[in-house]
Amino acid sequence: MSKKLKRKRELPDDLEKSKRRKPIKLLDLKPTDGDRVSDVVSTGELTKVHGISRKNKSNSTSVQLSSSSNEDALGFKEYESLNGTEIDKSKATESWYLSPPIGGRMIRSDPVFTADEKFLIVATRATIQVITVANSLLIRSINLKLDQSTAASSQIVTTCLSPSRKNIIWVACSNGSVFCVDWTTGDMADSFWTVSSTGCSHMTVASIESNGRRRDVIFTTGNRKDEGYRTTANELADISGPISTASRTIYTSKEPIQILRVSTDGSVIVGASAKRILIGRIRSTDFDTVDKIKYQFRTLETKDFITSLDLRLSQRPDIQQSPKKKTLKAPIVDVVVGNNRGIIFVHNDIAGKLFSQSQNEIISSSIGWMPSKLHWHRHAVHSVKWSLDGNYIISGGEETVLVLWQLETGKRQFLPHMSSIIDNIVVSPRGSAYAIQLSDNSIMVLSTADLLPKTYISGIQAPIIQSSNLMKSRILKARGKSWLKPLIQRVPATVNPVITSQVLLAVGSLGEVEAKKSLVMSNPFLQTFDLTVCKSISTQALTRTNITNVNAAPTAHCLIEPRVTHLKISFDGLWLATVDQWTPPDNDYDFLQYSGQDLSTEIDHWREICLKFWQFNTSTKLWELVSRIDKPHLHSDGSGESGKILDLVAKPGLQQFTTIGSDRTVKTWSPKSRERNGVLVRGSMNNILKNWICVNTVKLGRVSLVNLGGKSSPKNPITGCISFSDDASVLAAAFGGENEFLHCIDTDSGVIRASYPGLIEDEIFGMEFLGQDLVILSNKLLSFDVVSEEVRHAFKLRSTTEFLSIDQKQEMIHLAIDTQSKTFAVALPKLSNGPEQLDGAISELVVFHQEKYQPVFKSLFPSIITALLPTNGSEGYLIIDATAEIYTALRKGRQAITSLALATSALETDVISPAAVSNESAKPSLFQQLEVDENDDDDNDNERITVNQEQEENGEIKEFPVVTSHQLEEIFHVGPAFALPPIEELFYQVVSLFSNEKTIPSNKNKIISIENT
Repeated sequence: MSKKLKRKRELPDDLEKSKRRKPIKLLDLKPTDGDRVSDVVSTGELTKVHGISRKNKSNSTSVQLSSSSNEDALGFKEYESLNGTEIDKSKATESWYLSPPIGGRMIRSDPVFTADEKFLIVATRATIQVITVANSLLIRSINLKLDQSTAASSQIVTTCLSPSRKNIIWVACSNGSVFCVDWTTGDMADSFWTVSSTGCSHMTVASIESNGRRRDVIFTTGNRKDEGYRTTANELADISGPISTASRTIYTSKEPIQILRVSTDGSVIVGASAKRILIGRIRSTDFDTVDKIKYQFRTLETKDFITSLDLRLSQRPDIQQSPKKKTLKAPIVDVVVGNNRGIIFVHNDIAGKLFSQSQNEIISSSIGWMPSKLHWHRHAVHSVKWSLDGNYIISGGEETVLVLWQLETGKRQFLPHMSSIIDNIVVSPRGSAYAIQLSDNSIMVLSTADLLPKTYISGIQAPIIQSSNLMKSRILKARGKSWLKPLIQRVPATVNPVITSQVLLAVGSLGEVEAKKSLVMSNPFLQTFDLTVCKSISTQALTRTNITNVNAAPTAHCLIEPRVTHLKISFDGLWLATVDQWTPPDNDYDFLQYSGQDLSTEIDHWREICLKFWQFNTSTKLWELVSRIDKPHLHSDGSGESGKILDLVAKPGLQQFTTIGSDRTVKTWSPKSRERNGVLVRGSMNNILKNWICVNTVKLGRVSLVNLGGKSSPKNPITGCISFSDDASVLAAAFGGENEFLHCIDTDSGVIRASYPGLIEDEIFGMEFLGQDLVILSNKLLSFDVVSEEVRHAFKLRSTTEFLSIDQKQEMIHLAIDTQSKTFAVALPKLSNGPEQLDGAISELVVFHQEKYQPVFKSLFPSIITALLPTNGSEGYLIIDATAEIYTALRKGRQAITSLALATSALETDVISPAAVSNESAKPSLFQQLEVDENDDDDNDNERITVNQEQEENGEIKEFPVVTSHQLEEIFHVGPAFALPPIEELFYQVVSLFSNEKTIPSNKNKIISIENT
């Protein structure tokens, strides 16, 4: 490699005088007088190593960086952005910006049908999405004003449609705020009440008529200020009217209330608190404000934890009574309950039986009357619902089977082979459809007549962090292997180089990671996600799966699918390479503790690692498996151990892939035409079939013990990285370790041309070529010029990363390069200090320019970043975080590829007139200050609600065309590029969309803050 080639550099940003200076070498690797060249022991020949050992330094071969006293003169400092010294922000002018997020995972709450069943309303972390049932298109996305500092600070927990005003949806958030949003226009998304300073875990809404007036009463559950939990009734009234906002605590308990249901008229409340069923009925409707409402409760003890519950009311048959008693006739309350053992109990007329007992008496389930018992589910019943006529019960759970129970005959009807676990079931208002929410972030709407799907909504299936206090974590079951320290796994992902709007991700059917104890999650599926329309294009299996089969062993332990660790696509988008590994569960090795054998050796022996090559089928739009290589990096010591694949890259400009394994070899894989008896084998489309074989193997030897002072490297490396140069002439390879070298390999001959020590600090977590610079991420971030052999950037990672384990660094530290903008980006995590380190954890993204010492962009993310990718075809980066939201970081003045998927309330898509769905012409106005004292049975729960306001000036009425993403999709997504119509015809089609102008009234920006005393 040439050492004479030098490049001119741009002026550093902090240089005050307009003059150029000679680049300062942070690290000179050229041997000079007094330097000693050390040797590297290799399998083949003795390779040359450029090692530095100054006369006035020690005899170690490691590279010495410049001292910290020269940092200011060199133009950089140690980069510690969150808890240490930081680069001067006034000098780091940011010319980049972060686009609004798209995607997100649907919350674990029932989706909402509108009254006419034409639309389905679902919620993500901070967004309300309105989707048409007829064609599964997103027609409105309403962003709520929430605290975005961390993902755990505030998020939507429940949505309920108003029983009295059909155009209003009530939204409860985890920080105790409640929104009243007009889903037809997006109004009032900036206004909210804070009903509780201790947060909210669940909400339901009823329309109660009292004192000659009907109002919406919001029932919320949450923590008390002292110990315990409570249920509160709130009337969040129209502040411009004569009625005041009021609230009252109607029930308190020592256990959290995980489920709450209420009748439409508010006469009956049913809930579940751990193993107890709560039944409450209103004492009287003679009250003027909600702070005087009173309920009477009974509780029923059960043996198992309650996981699902539903309520149904029906009128009692008419009997001869006096007119006075007839008006007080109570309805029949039927309750169906599912528990964590898979048993469903049907309690008929439970309120009449419970309230016949003495007041405040806890009634055991062993009393004279017994409920009906239905048992088919093997695991917890996640959701159970009554049919509209009360003749059927619909249930679902981890078996991926929808079960319909006919109560009169006892017969069961099954709808098996769902794509994932059933989380929620919703019956439409008219009973004509079922909405099934699955754990893979999808919703399916089925017709009740034939159980055929008529709507399918699928979002991105990236994993999210789940707080351990949610209901699912309370269900006891045999779990799989967990990480030693909490972490969220990175998402293997890549951008399609041909269709740059499509992202390929390796995902799993279960996407929730517990914040306290993280399990090793499998991701056996390949999801193709389109960024322009924000929906999944296809999902297929990459490994063997047990989703629709019995996925439990005889010992009740779950069968774990293989985990895809790497995923890369070729330059032409025709070939895909994946790496998956599977290790038997730990309970299979329990007998070894009595035999004295080494457990780790046995696990390594039985580990299964496969390298698979897939070819894209243009007719089916799916990837077809072509070759599967078992144990591609088998250790040569005779142990039979399958070496791990530490990294996988695609060769630029060629249909080749390269892997580096723990057996200290680098292998290149290439396709070869398949032959049988000397004749080429062709497929059904007359195409020549291919096989993938290893065409080159380079052995990377160990460093001599003499030159390292007697220190030896570990038996097998834990981390390793490889990267191709832009012209694919040089392959850089390195293993992680204290004394490992960076090797530059000639790709034509497979010979190691140069090796450099001292560039890797401990383990290595990323390495990418950016022009002639090699960006290396270990415990420090280096940009090494392989031509001039000097370090151009050197930053030490913040001190908080030093306490992370190797697994945490491998999964949560990311590096990416963008050749078009000549930048490289790094994402670093910062865990919280509490017992649940992932709950409240954040990440920081820092973007550096190749020619500048200071970062050009810095941003904090509310959650851990799980994937960092360059945007092919444009300048910038795609970021996926642990809320399953996708961001784009790009230069100012550039348009993000995700901008077409941003359907906001500003579009004002008039899908339905608010007057057509609202029973009230007046809308609530939240522009007054008031103070209301609560009347409560418990003085500690009394709160005073104050409303503060900020109102902006009314804007002018603007006119702009309404063009949605699916309209553009109908024009451009008609087939491959060669099937597109002429450019002139496309131009006129787009112009015709934007020529239809529509007058849209502007909205008032209303910001409400309600505090508790």
